[in-house]
Amino acid sequence: MTLRLQSAGREDLHILAEMNKQLIEDENSSNPMGIQELEERMREFFENNWGMDLIMKEDTIIGYALYQYQEDSFHRGEKQVYLRQYFIRREYRNMGYGIAGIELLRKTRFKDVRRIELDVLEKNPEGKRFWDRAGFRAYYTNMRLENS
Repeated sequence: MTLRLQSAGREDLHILAEMNKQLIEDENSSNPMGIQELEERMREFFENNWGMDLIMKEDTIIGYALYQYQEDSFHRGEKQVYLRQYFIRREYRNMGYGIAGIELLRKTRFKDVRRIELDVLEKNPEGKRFWDRAGFRAYYTNMRLENS
């Protein structure tokens, strides 16, 4: 299975927004944004130096990763990365591409980082199982109370 990463550019913002919309649906997020709002948000990420990679199988985009390098909060001077969004298109799931994409990110973009952090919504048990298979472990629980 050969995957490659391709840095996303401004010309990819619309397709990133479309995949982000699918990610929101798949993880049962309460995010109400539409495609235009998501495209604008992707533009803001792009302009604020977030890493954006398309995950490619030959010439086909099968997913993407959105991440930001940060200073490790426990080990000053060392880097960590916050993986804000990671998505594999539905038709490419359960074939090993998700784990292969994470391994590719680890070996290329994240090879010099001490830690990779991400968030998984409680309403997304499938996502939790995926991240567990990828070797991630829960570190803390964030709790929320919505006021009406």
